[in-house]
Amino acid sequence: MEVINAGEIVEHAVRRQNINISELSRRMKVNRRTLYNWFQQKKLHLDVICAIGQVINYDFSKEFEEEFYNSGIKLAENDLNTRGGHQHISQESIYYWMEKYIALLEDYKRLLQTTRSEDFGRMNRPNEQEW
Repeated sequence: MEVINAGEIVEHAVRRQNINISELSRRMKVNRRTLYNWFQQKKLHLDVICAIGQVINYDFSKEFEEEFYNSGIKLAENDLNTRGGHQHISQESIYYWMEKYIALLEDYKRLLQTTRSEDFGRMNRPNEQEW
């Protein structure tokens, strides 16, 4: 008997909802590789399952009934329709901090690119004292 892991369940739900992986990663503010890694996991943290469910507008409480029951999380219809935030992701969650870290790195990269382009512009202009 083949045992389906949590990642596969989530992946199948994403594909059934016709959600593009790139779009899902953009909405969740994680990279595609992270999503594919999650899809390979036998167990997923409930915060991740809830976050994906909110983005794809899917209720995983039937597939992960025991996990939801043990956690005390009750999903209401309104929670699934809320796309703006991740109510079920606590600040202590590894994934919360991972997303914060990735966003910080992306901001830093943009800052470096801006700084480099400004420096390049100054190098190409003649120094006023030389004229």
